[in-house]
Amino acid sequence: MFSIKKFSETKKIFQELTRIDNLVYHDHIADPNYDYRQWKIRDKNLVKDRLLLFNEKVLIGVLYYSQGRNENNKTTFFTLHIDPKYNSLQTKELLYERMLKEIKCYNSNKIITSIYKHPNYDLVKNFLIKKKFKLVQTNREYSCNITKINFEKYKPLIKKLKSSGIEFFDSKNEMSDWPNHYKKLEELEWNYSQDYPIPEGIYNTRAPFEHWYRLCQDFYSNNYGIQIVAVRNNQYIGSTDIEINPKTEPKKAWTGGLGVIKKFRRRGVATALKIKAFENLINKKIIEVRTDNEENNPMYKINIKLGFKPVPFSLEYMKEI
Repeated sequence: MFSIKKFSETKKIFQELTRIDNLVYHDHIADPNYDYRQWKIRDKNLVKDRLLLFNEKVLIGVLYYSQGRNENNKTTFFTLHIDPKYNSLQTKELLYERMLKEIKCYNSNKIITSIYKHPNYDLVKNFLIKKKFKLVQTNREYSCNITKINFEKYKPLIKKLKSSGIEFFDSKNEMSDWPNHYKKLEELEWNYSQDYPIPEGIYNTRAPFEHWYRLCQDFYSNNYGIQIVAVRNNQYIGSTDIEINPKTEPKKAWTGGLGVIKKFRRRGVATALKIKAFENLINKKIIEVRTDNEENNPMYKINIKLGFKPVPFSLEYMKEI
């Protein structure tokens, strides 16, 4: 007998959600502690919840959903994970229809989700197509064994940039006591992230500084792979942040963001940021780095030159409701 229950913040539930997620994920291992921390520091001004699907007393599926910010406040972002043994039309319908009822509280008129071009997601993809979702963005996903990069090849680039006054610093270990460091870093990230390609009808929005700062400090304390900031004449001009999870995948890292402000693009700064970051990661015994780009974003050319190899793309589907 299937039943849907609202989310409760218990240690057992976080562990069970991780179990379900890991039945679906094809490329990484979920961590209940990470999920717990992210839940605790969420922005409580926005609706964010989970719907849990049980077969008798056994959790068999979950639908994560959240309200968008500012211009996206009527957009719902969701993720649907179901134990493959129960991945039927009925179970997906139960969670999906319940979500549609729940998101009426903020008059949601648009819903969007992301899946991967991988067999683990085929049934969800078929469900989305059945529900008349449209594919609105395709993202290239890449993996790189960074121990095979020829770092000597990039020394002239680093030297050239330094001769033009551009220096590279470790955000956490070298810059945290700089005047207004966090304000300047948040401003930098907001500046370049506005150019990230996103589906039509979705907007890049800026989180309150206090929420951004909480996320930053959690990153520094628990999942800090590296964050490199490019600086010229005390101006922050570019950065990249790379996350690790030492508990579940100690030799793997994930790129969070990478960008350079417009005035300094096409000079090799983005490539240099990656190289400086990877050098630091190798010192931490990291072997693999994952990254992604919207399929037409020219950043993918940098990844290919560095030796990144394609892995299953991610696909974003959206529907007006």
